[in-house]
Amino acid sequence: MNTRTVLLILQEPQDLNTYGSFLRDRGYETRMCASPGEGINILETESVSLVIVGQDTPTFEGRQVLEYSLRLHPEVPVVVVARILDIHSYLEAMELGASDYLEWPDPEDLAWTIDTQLLRAAVA
Repeated sequence: MNTRTVLLILQEPQDLNTYGSFLRDRGYETRMCASPGEGINILETESVSLVIVGQDTPTFEGRQVLEYSLRLHPEVPVVVVARILDIHSYLEAMELGASDYLEWPDPEDLAWTIDTQLLRAAVA
C-alpha cells in the first residue's frame, strides 16, 4: 500500500507540530510548511495525497494555494482549516473547489476528515 502524504500548510509552528505529530502517529507521511509559498514549492516538486491549508484571519490567505493545487493536481483534495470561521471565506473556498472547510478541528476530527476525503478521492 502506498504511503499517504499530507501537505500541511499552517502559519503557527505550534499548530504545525500538533497536527503534524498526530498525523504521523496515524501513519501519514506529513510535509509541513509555515507559508503558502513553501506549500506551492512542494506542490511543484512532490506528490501529495491531500492538502490542508490554514486560514488564520477573515481574509482567505490560502486562496493562492487552493487555486494552484487544484490547477496542478485537480484529483488531490484540499481541506481548509479556519481559526476564524467566516462565511465569505467559507463560500469562496468552496466555490474555488475546496473539498471541506472546518473550524479549527481537534486532531482526531481532522484525521477523520482526511480519511474520508482520501476514500472519496480513491473511488472517484
